[in-house]
Amino acid sequence: MSTQEPTEFTIPTYIINIKERTDRLAFILSEFNKRQEFDISVIEACTHKIGAVGLWQSILKIVNLAIQNDDDVIIICEDDHEFTNDYNSKYLVGNIIDAHEQGAEILSGGIGHFGYAVPLTLNRYWVNPFQSTQFIVLYKSIFPKILKYKFKKTDVADLVLASLTSHKMVLYPFISRQKDFGYSDITPQHNEQPGLVKEMFRRTEERLRKIQQAYIKYIT
Repeated sequence: MSTQEPTEFTIPTYIINIKERTDRLAFILSEFNKRQEFDISVIEACTHKIGAVGLWQSILKIVNLAIQNDDDVIIICEDDHEFTNDYNSKYLVGNIIDAHEQGAEILSGGIGHFGYAVPLTLNRYWVNPFQSTQFIVLYKSIFPKILKYKFKKTDVADLVLASLTSHKMVLYPFISRQKDFGYSDITPQHNEQPGLVKEMFRRTEERLRKIQQAYIKYIT
């Protein structure tokens, strides 16, 4: 947990939603209800026969909007994001500020998989690579890298983001998980294996829990 007392401000938050997915829109808006620290904009998702391409096009759309709005930091949410019980505004805002001071370009609220992780603080971990983009903080320094990248049909959006910078972190405990709606517009594998999303996050949280325990034992 950050010890720095964050100043009050609202965070530009862009929510990606396919207009036909009204159930998801209702759900995600309820997640942000009465959370005044977020300045919400719902962005109509770009659609493509390859879901990952559509997601990347939606991210590009948001980054261009953020540049137009002169945003220094933004949150991108997919409409299957749900807050965990560990969320609170001080935890998020303090870590956004502190991660920026450490040079972060991406800060994730929760991931479904990672390769390696190194604890930077008790609640913030460097990771490479990572998967899941349901709640990500992007700092303006990464905007040009995102716009420059030529996304291929075989690419996966979260792995591309992870490849664009070595300065990426995740919060633990997670403040965000993916809600399993029983289908995915992006990843066909999730449609073929019910409960896969929940299990991915469970395994990832268990791995990070063990790393945190080691950090507490040997560092603090």
